[in-house]
Order: sequence, then structure tokens, then C-alpha cells
Amino acid sequence: MNRRLLLVLLAALLLRMASLPMNEFERVALPGLAGVVALVVAALHSRRVPVRTLHLTTLLGCWVYLLSHLWFVLFRVPEPLQLATLAGVGPWVPVLLAAHLWMLGRQGSLPLNVVGLGASAALLSVFVAGPAGALASPVTGALTQMLLASLVLLGGQHSAVVRTLGLMRRDLLGDGLPDGRDALTGLPDRFSVQDALAREFRRRPEGLGVAVIELDQLPALQAQRGQGFTERLIAHVARVTLGALRDEDLLGRLNPDQLVVVLRAPDARAARAACERLRVRVASRPLEGVNPTVSIGLAFQDLHGDATELLRDAQDTLRGLEDGRNRVVVGGVGALDGAGQPLLA
Repeated sequence: MNRRLLLVLLAALLLRMASLPMNEFERVALPGLAGVVALVVAALHSRRVPVRTLHLTTLLGCWVYLLSHLWFVLFRVPEPLQLATLAGVGPWVPVLLAAHLWMLGRQGSLPLNVVGLGASAALLSVFVAGPAGALASPVTGALTQMLLASLVLLGGQHSAVVRTLGLMRRDLLGDGLPDGRDALTGLPDRFSVQDALAREFRRRPEGLGVAVIELDQLPALQAQRGQGFTERLIAHVARVTLGALRDEDLLGRLNPDQLVVVLRAPDARAARAACERLRVRVASRPLEGVNPTVSIGLAFQDLHGDATELLRDAQDTLRGLEDGRNRVVVGGVGALDGAGQPLLA
């Protein structure tokens, strides 16, 4: 899908350069943008380059082109031609802002949204602060309306995504489950997670992984700080973990000291990398002076016969960890260090 969309974009750029007249800016910028797109299309054939990196490269290349074009319109095009030239550039700003969510997800798109809107607003501010009469210029009004429309689009898009995710999670977990939620964390309980995992396994087992997350040294912390603190710590770790997951991942509470994540990844190495990010994120979020750490047992669908076996493998993998804590263990491989190398036989 990524390759086809980028090929269509590349073909459109080549057609634009070949069939329509270009100004001095487009004669330089369009070939550069086409080169970036062609490079990304070529990189899609390599498994070594993460897809997220290619998405960021494409979006940043488009933003460099678009902001440079806005600068050209505002500061190099004669005033009588500015509005007509802006008409060919302005509509692509909200389209590019919307593409952030399509390619990066709800959480990953926010920083780039802020950068894109902020840079566009900065260009407009510099233009308005320039020659007298710029504030009353038609191009100022048009660009201001474009930025306001972009904000409305982003707000509506965010609201639609949140509502859709809520409906998806409700359908996934089912309605009317009296015991479907854990009282402390508000997460799906063990039975809800098991049901959801079984449905996902039946629907598409390929790329499915289960990560069991266990808080380290919980009995010692309870003896030292009391049960109230350990319950707050479990809820804290649940919130931190939930904030680090993708929208399509499912987090639940498996046992009093264990959480479980149902995720999808291209392979076991990518799943392990996602678990490492979770482990590091938890360790970097202290609570009341305590830096919690977690150990994670990961099982990735390869030869597992059913969802129960996949979950049991993740638990058994974590249970077999003897050489220290605060690490990720992959079923059938052993504990892995930061470089992905086995630490246990």
C-alpha cells in the first residue's frame, strides 16, 4: 500500500514537471521532492529500514517543499500574483496535516502537526510584520483562513479517531461484562484479555505477540512501603504502559503483579524492540521517589497452536528468568540485551 501510494505521488510529480509550466522555484524544488519520493520508494524494498522512518522522511520532505513554496509566494512573487499562486499551494497544507495521522498514528502525529502549523504561522507573522499594508492583503486573509481550517480539521479528525477507537475497543471486549474491568487500573481483566486474544488469533494469527509484564521486587516494596503504595505503583505502571502503546494494541491486567499486552509486529525482533521501549519508559517514570522496573516475557506467534498456548508461553518464559530482572525475555530465545543478543541459553 505504501509503495503504490508513493508511486502514484511520484508519477503525479513527474507529470507535473513534464506537462505544465514551472516558475523559478518549482524548477528547483519539484525535482528535489521527486528525488526524495523515489528514494523512499526504493527503500521500501529493504527490510532493514523501518517503515516509520520512511513515513517521517516522506512527510518531512513534503513539509520542506510546502513551506519553501509558501515563503516563495509571500516574499518573492509580485503582490498582484500572490493570491492566484497561493491557490495552488494552500489546499495542500490541511491535506499534509491530515496525512500525519494516516501515517504516524494519533500519538506520533502530534509533534509534526505542531511543527507544521507553527512554521506556517511563523511565515505569516513575518509577512504581516513586513511592508505596510501586508495585514490588509488578500493573501493574508486567505492564509489565515487556511490555518484556521487546518485547526478545525485536526480537531475533528482527532475526535473521530477517539470515538472510533472507543467503539472498536467496546466491540473487542464486549458490552455488559460485569467483571470485564480490573477495579484498580480500569484495564480489561484476565478473562476479557483471553477472549480478545482468542478472537484475534482466530481472525489472523500472523504477526500476533503476547507480552507479560511483571513488576520487579513487588513483595519487597510492599513490605517496605505498604500495600497502599504498591497498589498506586501498579496503577502508575499501567498508566505509563498504556500511554506508550499504539492505538491497536491491547493492555490488560493478568494477575495482581502482572500486566499483559496483545500486540502485532512484523517479526519477533520488532516485537522485542517494542517491549524494550516499554521497559525503558516504565523505568524512567518514578513514583514517590521509587523508580519501578519491569521484566517482560514475550511470545511471538510462529508455531503456537492456539491463543492459550501463546499466552502460556509468554508466562513460562517470564517465569524461567533467573539471571536478574529488568529485562525482556523472548520465548524460545532467552533474555536479550539492548543490541538484541541472547543473554541466557
